[in-house]
Amino acid sequence: MSRSSSRKPRERDEALSCVLKAIRNHRRMTVQQVADLMALNKRTYERFEAGEGFLKVDRIFAFARATDSDPYANWASVKMGAPDFAIACIDSKLLLLCVAHARELFLQEGADLANLQAAPIVEALKVAFTMLSAELDRSRKAANRWLGDPGDPGDPGDPTAED
Repeated sequence: MSRSSSRKPRERDEALSCVLKAIRNHRRMTVQQVADLMALNKRTYERFEAGEGFLKVDRIFAFARATDSDPYANWASVKMGAPDFAIACIDSKLLLLCVAHARELFLQEGADLANLQAAPIVEALKVAFTMLSAELDRSRKAANRWLGDPGDPGDPGDPTAED
């Protein structure tokens, strides 16, 4: 076995451990609380959170239910090695919603989905994510206005605001 292939599971386990701990801490939950909600004994959960043992998809979904998080974002965070992605998606359920809409498209179109080319998928996603980015920008500007942030160029009290 090559050295790089023997490291991959360990790296995945470490990433999983970081993601699970970050989500549990973000939700301000104890190990025992999550273990109870997952119907696991505490030691079994501790091993799962440590990234030990065989990873089961069912356990990722049980953890997501227990912590009210996005199971697909949790898994993507493990693959990316970026626990902050799971936290960013924790309340919006961004990837869960993407998967749900992909499922709806599959239910509507069936096997014809195989005929889709990558380019129109990429273009559709660019439009969707540009709209989401614009919504986040609007939300930030609204929050700045509400807070009376003088650094917001949209603030009428800002002497640097354009007329």
